[in-house]
Amino acid sequence: MRVMSSLCLVLLSSAVAHADSSSTVSTEAVPRETVVGLAVNPMDWGSVMLEGERVVGPRVSVGLGLLAGVHVSNGNNDVGPLGPRLETRDSTFQVGIVPRARFFLSGAAPEGLWVSPQLEVIHRWQRYKQFVVDNQANESRVRSLQLGGAALVGYTAILGQGLAVQAGVGAGFRHSSDRYENRQQVLPDGERNTSTKGRSWTFDERLHISLGWAF
Repeated sequence: MRVMSSLCLVLLSSAVAHADSSSTVSTEAVPRETVVGLAVNPMDWGSVMLEGERVVGPRVSVGLGLLAGVHVSNGNNDVGPLGPRLETRDSTFQVGIVPRARFFLSGAAPEGLWVSPQLEVIHRWQRYKQFVVDNQANESRVRSLQLGGAALVGYTAILGQGLAVQAGVGAGFRHSSDRYENRQQVLPDGERNTSTKGRSWTFDERLHISLGWAF
């Protein structure tokens, strides 16, 4: 996590240095009011976000991100030297929307140093399945609705004819409302199903890297 934070800070420093060395070019460039790009979080490579940004003032822009992510992992293990082979499958799918605003501390929107508050609404489905003797399986599912927000500081550099490179770092929180469903095979009685609900809070670091086009 510290390595990723350092990398993002290096990118921000490089972008600021680039802006300082090419301020004359930026002021003479054709004004751009829209940025469309694809963003990733280096701490979560399974998720991507299609985002759009629109300038609404000399130092203000608003944007919206559409988030999608898929994570799948498989594993296996032998239960003892003569025991059965245990296989597991863990899959997660999530979609969400991320509205935000950016306030530019230097430069003119959509290029320069900015701070950005954002909201997050994410729907996540997780399924964990465990295969045991004679294809018997235990399965658990979690369905979550996550509401949260974050604050980031970052920099947007527009290169050449409109290539937009963005990097940001910050912190955020999420409140998750979860529904757990478990299906367990109990021999010789068949299946036993249970369902419970839960709530949780998470606070974490946010890293943001985006590549797109400004026009």
